[in-house]
Amino acid sequence: MVVILKKRLENFIHLGSLLAALLISMLSVSAFATESEKYDESTITEAVKSFLNSRNPYIFYGLASYYNNTSYFLVDENSIASINSDIYITLKNGQWIALAKRYDVLAIKAPGLTVKVIDGKLDIDDRSVSSVPVLKLSNKDQLFKVAPELDQLRYNHLWAPFAYLSRATEYALVSIQKNITSSWGWSVVIFAFLLKLLLLPVGIMTVKFQRTVSQVQSKLAPLLSTIKATSDGEEAHNRIIAAHKELGVSPFYTLKPLLGSFIQIPILIAVFNALGEMPQFNQQQFFWIESLANPDAVGHSPITLLMFGNTYSILPVLMTAITLYSIVIFKNPHAPAAEVKRQKRNLYLMAAAFFILFYPFPAVMVLYWALVNVLQTIQQQLIKA
Repeated sequence: MVVILKKRLENFIHLGSLLAALLISMLSVSAFATESEKYDESTITEAVKSFLNSRNPYIFYGLASYYNNTSYFLVDENSIASINSDIYITLKNGQWIALAKRYDVLAIKAPGLTVKVIDGKLDIDDRSVSSVPVLKLSNKDQLFKVAPELDQLRYNHLWAPFAYLSRATEYALVSIQKNITSSWGWSVVIFAFLLKLLLLPVGIMTVKFQRTVSQVQSKLAPLLSTIKATSDGEEAHNRIIAAHKELGVSPFYTLKPLLGSFIQIPILIAVFNALGEMPQFNQQQFFWIESLANPDAVGHSPITLLMFGNTYSILPVLMTAITLYSIVIFKNPHAPAAEVKRQKRNLYLMAAAFFILFYPFPAVMVLYWALVNVLQTIQQQLIKA
């Protein structure tokens, strides 16, 4: 099982030296903001209604459907809190109500404004507003320019270390696009390659650990079979422990290759969150992809499937084909043939699961995962496990 986890989890190789970017101030882009010059009782209500009724450019399905949601937050200088109860909240001086979609944010500063969320909808009472309200409309990457405290909205759903990694990922991608290539698609390609290269030592370490695990398993397998056939209970347990000690390993030796995964999984989470929320990918073409922010639809189906939506996409098929090829050529000379067969069977099931998972997601995320699989296949051939 550890071998299987390693071969998939090793695909989660993303971000090496970009950790240093956590020490670099985040890039800010000039913001577009609108501030009301004149206030009447319908201004806030109409602005909110207009924002909520504006349709998302693309309707997502399946596990990606959360990109269709609008979230509500109470923001002040030092904190941010999600508004998800039916209790009225009254804005104080310095506080904002923020309505956040995937890319856009409508922020309202109006002391005395009372709001609550009922069944996912925002209810507003603006009769007690004591001064001219401030209305700001901005993309998420421009929030720092609008008001520093609003920048807390970016990646706020992530645990703080993961949020920092997502900001570092975004900074790295913007830097590549500005300094190396003007294409956001090629920026993702370069980013994936550099990240894989920078984390190559982690991959080599994981392969070495896995080689040791496979060698030990080959030696232990006949011993464990004999023990299970000739004894049981406490006697079998003691003999199994003794067999491990004789080979100089603990019963938990198979967990060692997972050390690399503990580095790579947070990076994967950070990269995918950045790719999914960066407005820079919206309407950016790349080969046949009309917008990297949406699935790479090349046609539409007359029916809508729960996990797939109603479009035909090429990238998920290419991604899965690459994964299947890597499984076909996968070899583990240190493991018995039966074990390799079992590993491949589970990898095939995992490939099918990833196909279903990624099919409705934005093209930029599927592109990145396909690139990771390509680079992992190359590494698999260069560093024989």
